[in-house]
Amino acid sequence: MTTESTQPTTGMVLHQVLALSALNFLLNDEGTIEADDPARTEVATSGPRRRSTETERVHQSRVALRRIRSNLRTFRLVVDPAWSTYLRAESAWYGECLGELRDLFVLRDMLSINGPLLLDEGDLEPILTIVSRSISGARTRVAEARNDDRHAILVEQMNLLWDSPQFTDKAEKPGGELMPKLLHRSWRDVRGAGRTAKKQPTDQNLHKLRIRSKGLRYGCETVALVAGDPARRTTRATEVLQGKLGDLHDACTSVEWLEALAEDHPELARSAEGLLVVQKATAAVSRRGWKKDLKEIERRWHKWQG
Repeated sequence: MTTESTQPTTGMVLHQVLALSALNFLLNDEGTIEADDPARTEVATSGPRRRSTETERVHQSRVALRRIRSNLRTFRLVVDPAWSTYLRAESAWYGECLGELRDLFVLRDMLSINGPLLLDEGDLEPILTIVSRSISGARTRVAEARNDDRHAILVEQMNLLWDSPQFTDKAEKPGGELMPKLLHRSWRDVRGAGRTAKKQPTDQNLHKLRIRSKGLRYGCETVALVAGDPARRTTRATEVLQGKLGDLHDACTSVEWLEALAEDHPELARSAEGLLVVQKATAAVSRRGWKKDLKEIERRWHKWQG
């Protein structure tokens, strides 16, 4: 039997997760890591890596920031509250900067796939041109954010996550003992958002459920390092719901953009209408079955946590 003294502490487990997320961010947003740090270089060869396309790099940067924010929130008793609150806020700020660009990439990909099937080249080309201009504008805003002192400080914080996160005394407690307990708030958040969505299944409420399920997922992924398969099975259940509601969010974002396009450019309204029909149908499909997916999360959670 493993004794308490040989169990990884909560701080050790959380530090590992935060460090890998920070490295993922540095590789994909900054493009480099400190050349004189052999530990980071070694991890970068087998763990996080710089992705080959801009779309993937933006996505990985946002995933890293979300995972950091989520873990700092879930395991809030383990980290210094003032530092954690600050870092979560700054991560949210830059994540929003990247979010506009990411949504435009998704829109461009959708148009590239569906557009040729629905529109003639002459009708599609003006829409793609507008998207390209929007992407250029979003790139400029991201570049401005990256050149801001605020971003430089965020990068410093990412390095701090690798080297020495600011933990409280609770970080010394065994991870297997404390960390599953700290997940209960995330579970209550999912349960509450699920109840609201069942009463009023609006896109806004389903989006809130997606955010809450994402928080539970990241927390379960972290706890799985000490809790094993029960946490992993709960993680997989949350991934299913999160993925479906993520598709819904992307479809709704595309619908909003196309509706705005038709209003701002009446000459393109007819072309936009055909694309709107497809995206609304995609959204309708994504709305199906989420209650069953939520029930599976509940089943996995109660089987594990009781």
